[in-house]
Amino acid sequence: MPPRIPSHPFKSIPQLTRRNLSTTPIHLNTQPQPQPQPSSKQQPSAYKQGMSRYNLFASPFAKVFLGAVFTYQVIYWTWLKLEMEETKAGRNQQVAALEKEVRELTGVKKEEGEKS
Repeated sequence: MPPRIPSHPFKSIPQLTRRNLSTTPIHLNTQPQPQPQPSSKQQPSAYKQGMSRYNLFASPFAKVFLGAVFTYQVIYWTWLKLEMEETKAGRNQQVAALEKEVRELTGVKKEEGEKS
């Protein structure tokens, strides 16, 4: 008769405990136990009660404020760049007009010099 094969081969192996791979002692791996709160709770001050209402709005306010500053800086930089391009284009037109005038004047002088 062939040997009997168990339906679950791992059931016959005794259950082993799992070892931690951590190098720290076990007592350092556990979560610290919460300290019991004193039975006499102090009433929060009026200032803390008032501030607790505003703490809810601190993060959204900061996000909106930083978003507004960023948007302002982008618009300011864009405006400055456009203004610089406009100034540069105006100066280029002025230089082109002056060069044209210089060519005309030097051409006129050459003609006068040739006539004499």
